[in-house]
Amino acid sequence: MASLGWRKLRGDLAAARGRVALMVGALAVSLIALGTVLGARTVLVRGIAASYLSSHPADATLELPGGIDGALLAEVRARPEVEAADAREVVMARVATGRPAPAMLRAHLDAMGMTRGDDTRPLQLFIEDDFAARHVNVVRRESGAWPPPTGAMLLERTALATLGAREGDTVTVTTPHGAPQAIAIAGVVHDTALAPAWQEHKGYAYITRATLAALGEPPVLHDLYVRFQPAPATQADAEATSTALASWLTARGHAVRQVRVPALRRHPHEGQMRTAQLALLVFSVLLLVLSAILVATLLGALLARQVREIGVMKALGARTGQLAALYAGLVALLGTVALAVAAPLAYLGARAFIAGIGSVMNLAIDDPAIPPWVFAVQAAAGLGVPLAIAAVPILRACRLSVHAALAQHGAREVVRAAPRWLPLAARNALRTPVRLALATGLLVAGGVMAMTAFNVKRAYERNLERMPAMWHYDVDFWLTEPAPAALGDELARIPGVSRVEPWAYASAAWARRDGLEVVHTYPDQGHGSFRVYGAPPATTLATLPLVAGRWLVPGDSDAIVMAQARGVALGQRVTLSLDGVATTWTVVGVVDPLPPSGAFVTDAAFARAVHVDGARLFRVAFAPGASSSQLTAALLGVLARGGARVETIEPFSLLDAALDDHVLVLTRAAVVLSAIMALVGLLGLGAAMGISVLERTREIGVLKAIGAGAGRVFRLIVGEAVAIGLASWLVATALVVPATYALDRFLGAQGFLGATFVISPVALAGWLVAVVAGSAAASFLPARRAARLTVREALAET
Repeated sequence: MASLGWRKLRGDLAAARGRVALMVGALAVSLIALGTVLGARTVLVRGIAASYLSSHPADATLELPGGIDGALLAEVRARPEVEAADAREVVMARVATGRPAPAMLRAHLDAMGMTRGDDTRPLQLFIEDDFAARHVNVVRRESGAWPPPTGAMLLERTALATLGAREGDTVTVTTPHGAPQAIAIAGVVHDTALAPAWQEHKGYAYITRATLAALGEPPVLHDLYVRFQPAPATQADAEATSTALASWLTARGHAVRQVRVPALRRHPHEGQMRTAQLALLVFSVLLLVLSAILVATLLGALLARQVREIGVMKALGARTGQLAALYAGLVALLGTVALAVAAPLAYLGARAFIAGIGSVMNLAIDDPAIPPWVFAVQAAAGLGVPLAIAAVPILRACRLSVHAALAQHGAREVVRAAPRWLPLAARNALRTPVRLALATGLLVAGGVMAMTAFNVKRAYERNLERMPAMWHYDVDFWLTEPAPAALGDELARIPGVSRVEPWAYASAAWARRDGLEVVHTYPDQGHGSFRVYGAPPATTLATLPLVAGRWLVPGDSDAIVMAQARGVALGQRVTLSLDGVATTWTVVGVVDPLPPSGAFVTDAAFARAVHVDGARLFRVAFAPGASSSQLTAALLGVLARGGARVETIEPFSLLDAALDDHVLVLTRAAVVLSAIMALVGLLGLGAAMGISVLERTREIGVLKAIGAGAGRVFRLIVGEAVAIGLASWLVATALVVPATYALDRFLGAQGFLGATFVISPVALAGWLVAVVAGSAAASFLPARRAARLTVREALAET
């Protein structure tokens, strides 16, 4: 009987090649998506941390105003708590490549109605004595010269595209105290401790002290990068050890101005990366669930069609166990074929995904090997899930008596009295509620994820669209030291300039009893930084949204307005160290600005607190239609003649683009992965409709026999699929509100910009169009097959 049963199944498979191909293909798509996402996520979880730690990042950076020489560095390295130490300097400069701005930046500039041409772009210079003997924050040579020759520089690999430059190019670099000078790009390096240059919209370059001196800057190294031993267990341990080292240095006559302790051995974008990883994990689980639903949709009806044949085999002597093993073998065979197709494609997909994310996020994935357990999970999904789902219908069918099995006639009409007011297509869909629930569930899951992804994407876009309502300037000129505020009057007289405001600012930290200034700034001096700005109380270039309290007014002497992200309350007294000066303020307002950090006091109160008068930032607004490039050059000329040392120039559009690009990877990944899930859902619907047509072949023959034409039958099948799609859209629309809210709150908790809660009408309408069109497309082949059936062929079906 066993050999007879297998011959029967071989015949069934040969006779239903299209049906089998549909089942295998649908399951293979799910397994490819699952293997790709799970394999990539596994490697990236391991690789992100390893990539950052491979640079031997500093546990702390101590800034010594007096500089660091070789003797002092040797003394620090000899300390028992010091594992490694290096002296370094970081200088902000400007670079002009002579090439147009990169396409991504040009798009942002065009959206702002600005032109930039070949203007300079920010360039962060990292300087030290001996790159070859670097112990902390190590960089990897990619190509070209190593170490950087005198008079040339090495460029970080992600900065090439950001600056529109190539190895071998000569660019013009301007430092705060020097004149523009031509400098060659002698090589390319990879710095895994830095965020990607394309996200920060600035370049990273590496030069020697001799090159720094040639560029017009004092060749002094002020930053001491330190790694401790044993490795600090917490950030508090790192702070305690670094402040003890700072006290020791101060006692030996080497004053420490600031101690920078970033998040302990964590990449500056690790929160963003972890969120992306978690999203990948969630998608992996959901894809596995969708695979299970898809298999249930495909196998349930197929087994229902085999019930009468099971009765015949039982009449010939087959036992329940033999039949169950026979059909379990069939399911395992289908899963094995799908797995054989999916496994190599999923492997290639995962490797491509890993390479893409590694390149985009500037990671060094030294070990891209996908662990064996990922393939085991994929195999379990391809074999175990179909078997587990098919077990119930297999056992139910195989346990039927001969009489009960032979009495079956395929799919039965569970809902016989559907409301007459429903369209015929909807009544047909309700005939098999279990299959309806499975097919609808697939589309609902895909729809919820697709619409939620678009909603969150639109929420972040709307959040960033608030930027022009907060900031009304076109370009910032950041200075290395204060300049007379009256210089702003000269800038304002330049034709095309509509307004200029002088602002002050200082690096800030919560004051400590020992007088040390401890901040959580990374070595790039951007991530983790906290500044207090001295703003004109009547500023027209900033209108920050108040969460509580009020904005500054003339005469405020100790009033401070703080960003909501700082977690302060109205009326709270805060003591801050501003460039090493302890100051106490009363919180009179809380704002929700972008970027979400910083604090604001009046310019007069700032000058009194830090005992320094003048502006370190000139904020400039242009008249409509003015040329950014020409005005920037004119403004620089006036500042130079006034003795101001410009550290960097930051157009508002550049800030806007940088904030936008920080969420770009996550939103795009969510949209792509949700599209995969939607595709799985539509495949499931197509499979369900195909099996529905097969089950109703004789019914279709009867319809044709009583006068229904091919077009009528075709529209009936397509209409049923569209009805299911519309039902799934209604359910998904109800579920997308809580799903969007939950994902939005989760992303906010992970450190992303706080997004405005948005239910996008475009997402709802777009998914409605997609699900209707997709449902019609998914049912096209089954509907065409039904329409082409002749009455004789249909009635001949068993």
